Amino acid sequence: MDSLDDMLLLLEVAEAGSFTRGGQRIGLPKSTASQRIARLEARLGLRLLNRSTRQVTPTSAGEVYLQHCRRVRDEAREAAVVMGHLKTRPEGQLRITCPEITAVHFMPGFLHAFAQANPAISVQLIAINRPLDLLQDRIDFAFRVGAPQGQDMILRRISAIRRVVVAAPEYLETSLPPLCPADLTQHRCLIYDTHPHWTFAGTETPDLRPTVSLSSDSMGFLLRACLQGSGIALLPAYICQSALASGALVQLLPDWLPTPYEMSMIFPSRENPSRAQLAFRDHVDGYDFSTLAGAELGPVSGPFD
Repeated sequence: MDSLDDMLLLLEVAEAGSFTRGGQRIGLPKSTASQRIARLEARLGLRLLNRSTRQVTPTSAGEVYLQHCRRVRDEAREAAVVMGHLKTRPEGQLRITCPEITAVHFMPGFLHAFAQANPAISVQLIAINRPLDLLQDRIDFAFRVGAPQGQDMILRRISAIRRVVVAAPEYLETSLPPLCPADLTQHRCLIYDTHPHWTFAGTETPDLRPTVSLSSDSMGFLLRACLQGSGIALLPAYICQSALASGALVQLLPDWLPTPYEMSMIFPSRENPSRAQLAFRDHVDGYDFSTLAGAELGPVSGPFD
């Protein structure tokens, strides 16, 4: 492929009508400009410029080639303008990934607030329960639950995520509610695949592995299964708020605190961020994540009161 620098040099020489003036425009002496154009002609196997002692003019082949050179220059100038905008104005697209349950129950409000403040930025949200490769998948920001592993990235801790033990009234009509965490081994439990152990602060058995009735890598599925009465689930509190408020779910073991999840945001680099990336970081810094850390659940209720 021809050097883009040589294409732009040819254009400057042709427009100036002189190797001396064309070279001066881009800071090259006449001898260097002449040698580079000669090498370009040799690579193409065509004479591009007619030379005389008074002026330099394009050949017919040169005129055809110069049309392409002009398009290259115009595209380069436009690219520079666009890149300047990305550095000075928050615009463009961001690619963000998060777990499926976070996308459904938290991201709509979070991203709506971001869009209102930054209408020129579009967001593509990839909801997936497995971690993506941020570089290979061109991800700007990834929200992860638990300790991110295996990637050398910038990590920013977002919030603890309160969890609660819940069941549907239909399940509790046929099963006595657990009175302590150890009782969970006698119940049908709905287990999130990546967190099969349930841990509670201040218990004699802080690491409990309940009896598995259903397991899944989808927290959304476990929520729906719990609402159907399939068993007891340990779920993020913020996704249960409406169901607890309506009585569709009942909080169990309110005197025992399940250890919270930790949500973090990771991104590839701090160097040379776009204005869109900086705007998103600022949005994260200023956002109220209290709904994750301490969702208001209302009073504990159920058929066993």
